[in-house]
Amino acid sequence: MKIFVPKSVECFYPGNSFPAISVTGRGCALNCKHCSRKYLEGMIPAPTPDDLLGIAEALVQRGAKGFLMSGGSDSVGKVNLSPFVPAIKEIKSTTDLKINAHVGLTPTEELRRLVSSGIDSFSVDLYGDDLTIHEVLGLDAKADDYFRVFEDLCRFGARTVAPHICVGIHGGELKGELRAIERLKKLEPRVLILISLIPTKGSAYEKVLAPSGNLIRSVIERAREELPNTKLVLGCMRSKLDRTSECDLVRAGLDGIVLPAAKTVDKLRADGYTIKRRATCCSLI
Repeated sequence: MKIFVPKSVECFYPGNSFPAISVTGRGCALNCKHCSRKYLEGMIPAPTPDDLLGIAEALVQRGAKGFLMSGGSDSVGKVNLSPFVPAIKEIKSTTDLKINAHVGLTPTEELRRLVSSGIDSFSVDLYGDDLTIHEVLGLDAKADDYFRVFEDLCRFGARTVAPHICVGIHGGELKGELRAIERLKKLEPRVLILISLIPTKGSAYEKVLAPSGNLIRSVIERAREELPNTKLVLGCMRSKLDRTSECDLVRAGLDGIVLPAAKTVDKLRADGYTIKRRATCCSLI
């Protein structure tokens, strides 16, 4: 096993300081096998721009750092953030809140307007296998369509574009993850967020085994090899039932990890790592 030992590792604890907001409430036109709309239930609903402005004001009052702006997808995979552009501009001009936006398959011109609104970072799902998109997400789309979103955002000058690759999203097995990493090599992202399938109760994959630590480590090692100058982070969306591999995953090449176990942090410190705690979203760099 390759060992990568940085001088420090960032540990992210977003919590109440960086909550997730859904502009569609619990609504979503899709019924993805890994999600089945379950994760929308834990988000703060903001179905109108006025709702978003009110939530932003409350976040400022309690000293929050910012928020994730996401929601359910429409029938073609887009998270419809465009109606919120004026509200986003107002939030960015009147507060210090940071905004990370999850946009899905948003068309090019709408992405241009979102970038101009002042959003600080964009989370973009990437896939390396067309069959995964069809069978897991139920969309008639291709991996190229998701890479188009990434490239559009970069071309329009987005401050940060944070690609996300979900390890084992296709029933717990590797399909196109390594191909997606290979494609990213030419694009040289500043950051890459790796997440992994969570067998979620009520979803089609609730009885699927979560990807093993060894499987996740193999993807981290490949990403570190192919993207030596990219900040590599293990994101919050992953199974946390077994934390025993977290130190090994950091050693495999991570620069950061979201919500590590306390024992993981203690062991990393004992191994000589400097721990940098951040109460924010890992997509912000």
